[in-house]
Amino acid sequence: MILGMPLFPEQASSLAPHVDALFFFLLGVTGVFILVIAFCVLYFAIKYRRRSEHEVPPPTREHLKLEVAWIAVPLVLLMTMFAWGASLFVTSSQPRPDALEIHVIGKQWMWHIQHPQGRREINELHVPLGRAIRLVMASEDVIHDFYLPDFRIKQDVIPGRYTSEWFVPTRLGEYHLFCAEYCGTNHS
Repeated sequence: MILGMPLFPEQASSLAPHVDALFFFLLGVTGVFILVIAFCVLYFAIKYRRRSEHEVPPPTREHLKLEVAWIAVPLVLLMTMFAWGASLFVTSSQPRPDALEIHVIGKQWMWHIQHPQGRREINELHVPLGRAIRLVMASEDVIHDFYLPDFRIKQDVIPGRYTSEWFVPTRLGEYHLFCAEYCGTNHS
């Protein structure tokens, strides 16, 4: 937290810690590579600078172990990231069979939400704590994007197609619900 402002949204669903862990792993690997590459650029720029107009550099030698290492290490890291991300995607795509099904219709500048017991809401979603929730979504007009940052869910809602998203709320509270797709002039 910087100056009383959180850097990341609260983790309010069962999926959020897993998404955050993958994000921080990606951030860490990226940071390490940035530092290593920046160090190498500076080191080699100083070590191999031209000292005179007539200086000829020595011929380069092949170093097979080094070449294999800088292919193998990034490959292993990228495959780890891919497998972790794919596993998380599959987990987040398959709702639990006991999930409470709630229907969501996106219209320009509003979300219309219909609970199975008949209760209706506009631009608000009230769900029970600790229960799996499956949102079945459709759009009446243009592309929308159902986004709950604290739950780490974001799903495009496309006209003429049903999409779904699911989550398990783990914290009691009020959380922001957004349309993250520009859907017309009064979007904001």
